[in-house]
Amino acid sequence: MAVSGPRGANGMGTLPGWAGLEAAIPQVAATMRRYLTQIGCVLRPGSVGGADLALRCFAAFLAQAAPEVTSIAQVTRRHIEDYKPWLAARPGQNKPQLTPGTIVHRLGTLRMFFIRIDEWGWDEAPPRVPMFTGDLPRQDHPLPKALDDASAAKLLRAAQNDKRLLVRVTVEMLLRTGLRVSEYTSLRADAVVQIGAGPWLHVPVGKLREDRYLPLHPHLTALIDQYRAAHVDPSNPLLLPRENGKAADRHAVTRYINKAGAAAGLPHIHPHQLRHTLATQAINRGMSLEAIAAMLGHYVGDPCQVGHGWFRYRRAAVAGERFSSWPISAQVCS
Repeated sequence: MAVSGPRGANGMGTLPGWAGLEAAIPQVAATMRRYLTQIGCVLRPGSVGGADLALRCFAAFLAQAAPEVTSIAQVTRRHIEDYKPWLAARPGQNKPQLTPGTIVHRLGTLRMFFIRIDEWGWDEAPPRVPMFTGDLPRQDHPLPKALDDASAAKLLRAAQNDKRLLVRVTVEMLLRTGLRVSEYTSLRADAVVQIGAGPWLHVPVGKLREDRYLPLHPHLTALIDQYRAAHVDPSNPLLLPRENGKAADRHAVTRYINKAGAAAGLPHIHPHQLRHTLATQAINRGMSLEAIAAMLGHYVGDPCQVGHGWFRYRRAAVAGERFSSWPISAQVCS
């Protein structure tokens, strides 16, 4: 029994929900949902949601292309080899095909599913794990898509000239602190604290389950106070909500940034580029990789991890450019 949703851009159906999969391949769906329940006890909801999507994708393939498989225990290497081109042909969210990063994530998540149920000794596990690390496509690792100094300065000036104060505070907060969008939109009203002689920003527990403190430039502190005095009710639990009191989402943040970007004559800017910009400017100015990792909320457990994730910033560094000041904070503060 095949299951599918409405047709996508390349003629392939969108992924079915669990209700449709349970009707078509009940034992397969039951095993996968049991697995999701287990990882839901230890992983964050976002990680479980990604695993849910990856498993539904493989289940949809089995229902459509391998109807003889009624149990996960029956999955063989041949099924994986047939699944990879099927997955590569699927439409993306706004693209005719899935991006390489999405394909890597779905295959890697599926491989971990097989590894874990094998390690856990589940009866539903195949006789051997049918996937290998070589099944995951090799990804390119280009330089971080950071703004150069001139573009960052243009963006700041355009944001400062925008009539909407929220545009200005959003651009300056992300460009001067390197916050993730999810961290920025969830900052609590009491996030700005005084430590010693200066203001600091308390970033709550997030992606890596640890909180951190960031030094705030006095100019940025004054801007936060200005926005809150004009637009935020004192009882609002958020530090920088929208003018209507509701939390901004990633789409709204992207719009704010690109409103300033368009005024500055810059192409489309993804919010994460501002994070890359801060990291690249920091390393150009002599900050250590460990300090940058702490600033951005990355975990650095050993030199190998530093080399893998942060060598790209080292590649982007400009030799001999060293400043003692906090990156970006001293630029365009008027």
